[in-house]
Amino acid sequence: MPAAQPILFAYYILYVILTVLKKEARMPDSYTGKERREFLRHRHEGPVKFKEIISPKNKDTVSNLFDAISKNLSASGILFSSKHIPELSSVIALDIDYHTSRLCEEIESRALIIDNKLFGKVVRIEDDDGGMYDIGVAFITKSETLPKAIESLIK
Repeated sequence: MPAAQPILFAYYILYVILTVLKKEARMPDSYTGKERREFLRHRHEGPVKFKEIISPKNKDTVSNLFDAISKNLSASGILFSSKHIPELSSVIALDIDYHTSRLCEEIESRALIIDNKLFGKVVRIEDDDGGMYDIGVAFITKSETLPKAIESLIK
């Protein structure tokens, strides 16, 4: 057996183990433990459009509009699936029909909404192994101090 084959086999075994561990570490669809979140998530599947307003690397960015599908929604954030990966910690504007959700009043009382767009910060990005990415966004609240770049877009 050539010397490279055992090394390749070891890398393959490591890859398989890491893949299995990654899949097992994902949050299951039905979580049975104690909920630690301030607001419960609700399944909300529907179209979402988003664009990056500010990215940590390029403060003057306003990106194109991208399509996505929402997975769940709470008064403090959203999880959606997209082919486009926004930059982690970037501020995005979301166009989503949250009015049909039972959370409409909670979202409107807390979240920053301008021209029917919800504003949020990308807090999580996870590859779903199907060419799509799960994007976790925490809504910016009305009480938060806005970055100057957002203020200039609003005025």
